[in-house]
Amino acid sequence: MIEIISKIFIKDRENYNFPPVRKAYGIICAVCGIVLNLLMFFLKLMASAFTGSVAAAVDAVHNLTDSASSAVTLLSFLLSGQKKTKKFPLGKGRIEYIAGFIIAIVLITAGFQLAKASVMKIITPEPVTFSLISVSLLIISVLTKFYMAHFNSKYGKLISSAALKASATDCLCDSIATLIAAFAVIAIKFTALNIDAWGGLAVSLFILYAGCKSAKDTIKMLLGSTPDDEMIEKINITASRFPEIDSVNNIIMHDYGPENRILSFNAYFSNDYSLYDAVGIKNRAEEELRNITGCEIQMILCNTE
Repeated sequence: MIEIISKIFIKDRENYNFPPVRKAYGIICAVCGIVLNLLMFFLKLMASAFTGSVAAAVDAVHNLTDSASSAVTLLSFLLSGQKKTKKFPLGKGRIEYIAGFIIAIVLITAGFQLAKASVMKIITPEPVTFSLISVSLLIISVLTKFYMAHFNSKYGKLISSAALKASATDCLCDSIATLIAAFAVIAIKFTALNIDAWGGLAVSLFILYAGCKSAKDTIKMLLGSTPDDEMIEKINITASRFPEIDSVNNIIMHDYGPENRILSFNAYFSNDYSLYDAVGIKNRAEEELRNITGCEIQMILCNTE
């Protein structure tokens, strides 16, 4: 679905680092997330109404919070894509990271509340009725959530979006949680065990896991961290293509949003090269790294002792 929409509305759609293309993908994914989550909310609410399943009801509420999270993601792309100004010379790209953190907090809060409701149902259980219609609705929800996890993960990686990656993690956990809810309803049909409330508790634990993981990932980006191993490897491999560069170290990532990342590091040259030659090599190496990493490069010239 995203592929079809992107072909219609996005020009130069494979240029994922180009800000307008990146913004367009983010908006499309967020809008699809809102629509599909609202659809899942109504489907699971119907399933809960047919069966009286608390697990399905818990999962339905989760989808409602997911639609709100997708709305936050949409707002973040609209705001972060604004042009740089004198007041914000580095842009507003970090709004995406803040959006990812808000989504994580919403998930954690919802997880605690739903866990509390499930524990109360364990203490005072209520009867659950098996319904083929409700199970079918839950299975449709599982497949839809797997699809949402797929496209959020795919485009989250392609456009380096913390918010979409957080949504992907949430969708994957939600699909597993919905599977648990469906299993709880099916178990009523074939066994005497009423494990519905326990299924609701398991769903809430998945939600808490998704929220904590997303919070950890976005906090790292907000506080700043060293580049990952893949990025460091790209720098070392590129530097090795220039025999004039003896070594590099002190690699630092300055992250002001997915569209405004700055990599700085020391590059060591021997005294055999003049400053003019070293600057020329530096410019070529920076240009190559800029194309490979999509980051602004600041190479600091140093002499090899």
